[in-house]
Amino acid sequence: MSVDRPDSPLNASGPANPSDTQEAVLAEVLAILEPLVTWLVRSGVGYAGFAAALKPVFLAQAEQELVRLGRKRTDSALSLLSGLHRKDVRALGEPAEQVTADNAAQGARWGKPSAANQVATRWLSLDWPDLIPFTGPEPSFEALARRVSRDFHHRAVLDDLVRLGVVREEGATVRLIRDAFIPQPGFAEARQLFAGSAVDHLAAGVHNLSGVPGHRFLEQSVFADGLSEESVRALHQVANQIWADALQRVVDQAVPLCEQDEGTANPQRFRLGVFSFSAPEAPGDQSSS
Repeated sequence: MSVDRPDSPLNASGPANPSDTQEAVLAEVLAILEPLVTWLVRSGVGYAGFAAALKPVFLAQAEQELVRLGRKRTDSALSLLSGLHRKDVRALGEPAEQVTADNAAQGARWGKPSAANQVATRWLSLDWPDLIPFTGPEPSFEALARRVSRDFHHRAVLDDLVRLGVVREEGATVRLIRDAFIPQPGFAEARQLFAGSAVDHLAAGVHNLSGVPGHRFLEQSVFADGLSEESVRALHQVANQIWADALQRVVDQAVPLCEQDEGTANPQRFRLGVFSFSAPEAPGDQSSS
């Protein structure tokens, strides 16, 4: 068993041959891409469409890197950094400040909680009963929805949560379904939540690996192998319980802080995530427990 800590300075190594580093990083990125390519293939997106869509992504990140380095934006500099032909740079180019703004918004745009999601989260934080009246004073669903936003009618918010399977309407009451808090597979909300989580997870790891001075983000995992199916099921149960406890603790802290900081200058966003995964070991894998 091992604890993987990409955020730890113990993982830092000395200077490496640039070509060796490029080959290693490419191999590592391709490993990260494998499950994403599986998602693309299962969704009907082929190589040609993906490759074409990558051009503006490479250009945008080259733009961002020039801004970070304080270097002048030129077609040559962008072509060199991105590997794109200069004619593609000219065809796709856009102002650096716009790219910077777009880049900063990626994690927020993908997976930003909807009003319905915020209502469900607030319900958990208030420790209200799982069954509450639809209308009336607190605790009621109407009052809960108004706590989050007055831009959406509480009836519309309820309909959305029912559609997602997060709550169930029972006559004049509404019941929170705690074990169905995650939207059902196939819904756009589920895809967007996954995308937002993955974007921020990878951004945290890239930040830690880039040697940028200052804060290191939490980005760790625990790995164990040589396990039986029964042991894996037991570990999944432990992981689910740990997350349920962590979710409640963070929500309890986050809700009053959000209310306290409403209207603050230069607002920040925060995301905490956790995942668990298990699969058969590949033939020939050696246990490192």
